[in-house]
Amino acid sequence: MPRIHLVSNLPGVSALGDHLRAAGLGPTSARSADALLVLIDRPLDSVEQELLDRARQSVPVLLAGPTVRALPAESPLVEASGFIPGRATPPHELRLVAGPNGDQVAARMGDFRPVDSWVVPDKVADDIERLLLVRHEMSEYPVCTWRPATGLGMFTLGSTAETLADPAYHRLVGRWLRHALGARDAGPVGVGLLGTPPAVAAHQAAVEATEGLDLVAVSGAGRSAGRGGDTAVRGYEEPDELLADGDVRLVVVGTSNQTRAQWASRALEAGKDVVIASPFALSTQETDDLALLAAARSSLLAMYPERREDPAYRCLRAAVRGGAVGDILSVEVTHGAPRRPEGGWRDDERASGGLIHDRGFGHLDWVLDLVDEPVEWVTATTHKRVWHHVTNADHARVLLRFASGAEAQITISDLLAVPTARLQVLGTAGALFGDDPATAALAAESEPEPARRGGRHAGQAGEGAPTVPLSAGPLTVVRHDGTRTRLPLPTGGGHQFYRDLADALLSGWPLNAYRVEAARRVVAVAEAATRSASAGGVQIGPA
Repeated sequence: MPRIHLVSNLPGVSALGDHLRAAGLGPTSARSADALLVLIDRPLDSVEQELLDRARQSVPVLLAGPTVRALPAESPLVEASGFIPGRATPPHELRLVAGPNGDQVAARMGDFRPVDSWVVPDKVADDIERLLLVRHEMSEYPVCTWRPATGLGMFTLGSTAETLADPAYHRLVGRWLRHALGARDAGPVGVGLLGTPPAVAAHQAAVEATEGLDLVAVSGAGRSAGRGGDTAVRGYEEPDELLADGDVRLVVVGTSNQTRAQWASRALEAGKDVVIASPFALSTQETDDLALLAAARSSLLAMYPERREDPAYRCLRAAVRGGAVGDILSVEVTHGAPRRPEGGWRDDERASGGLIHDRGFGHLDWVLDLVDEPVEWVTATTHKRVWHHVTNADHARVLLRFASGAEAQITISDLLAVPTARLQVLGTAGALFGDDPATAALAAESEPEPARRGGRHAGQAGEGAPTVPLSAGPLTVVRHDGTRTRLPLPTGGGHQFYRDLADALLSGWPLNAYRVEAARRVVAVAEAATRSASAGGVQIGPA
């Protein structure tokens, strides 16, 4: 495993170091490093010769961010890099594209548009590998390079605090390091989809849109296996046939909730990597058994957290992590509408695990993703008053208490008179909230008509299909001094989970936010809440 030595005096660079460490790229001392990464905003002076010496010893030396513009024009590093810097642009929005040598570096980059300054080169040597480019004044210029002949690379982005904190930038730096070290992605991963027809259809679109994932087989989708009836995708009547397919390395399980652990276990026993759609499992015992089996087989086991793909939630999470509201005091989620359940398996307590497990799971995942602290206790109540043709509750409320004293409340209901989709966060420095009920009603009404006819409720995913969004417009931050800031929703970024999954399988990238340990935390809280509701709302500590 390669070891990286990071040299920097920039505030906020620790997040980049954490990412590289999680990806197995450091840290270590300068003397024992396999590569040196330098982000510094002052001249390197006497260190320049040492860096050149290391590069001559086949230790890649990569200069990023303000390092390039801090070098004097006569620096031997500039000459050796083959990248002669010119003027630096003011910070502005950039759109990066892969250069002629940068397919591996830019793999699954998505629509990354950092607001940053960059250096327009005066000259670029012919033997430089142009990895990432930006378009400027009708021409394309490299912003990320590598020169194999001298062992030096330049990446002129990373001069702003926002870019340094951006996970997409961390990922590109890591891929740049891998490229310089000669590491290459593995071949495409064969994927098999196992589940109900709506789940297969939803995950199929994501898999087919993700570079490095190759849809091989499906079971549960009827006769239309591939997109548009693609005959290259094998369709199996029996799930066991899919598990026996030697071309399938990864199995995505989206069967009815009470059978997911069973099919995931059989896939792991068949030597497959496994992704389970949320809800991941109906008990901590099922989760622990799966974790032990995956560890014994050295297989990847992860949860697909559908609701984290919500653009409004991604915007809210970034704002909270950026300190927009200070320390979290409380989180409140309300989701529902006056809807008559259709009576499918999702409305059956035995098949779905109940309202809290099925429709509350994604919201619990939101809350536990926002508040990364131990949960002291959970209490919950449910009501069965109106929809007596099904066994799931009509209305549920879950209250969580965290070790810091922070609290969270989640309400899921088929009885709300006004369709509502709202998430609010109160902190020590202000509050962040979604839209008012009128906007939430528009969100509910925007749900596709076929999905409504198929029995999906407001805020309920149709067996793995896309969810009704958290809000239909920007979020608002209100500070204690009365200032209000509207946060635009992010564009692009669809299928982020599958891009991260492909990085984990092909590049050995970390997948910590989705692994079984993160899933178990949500399962434990959902299990405790279900037990609390059955016992009349008593406080229960998660297992």
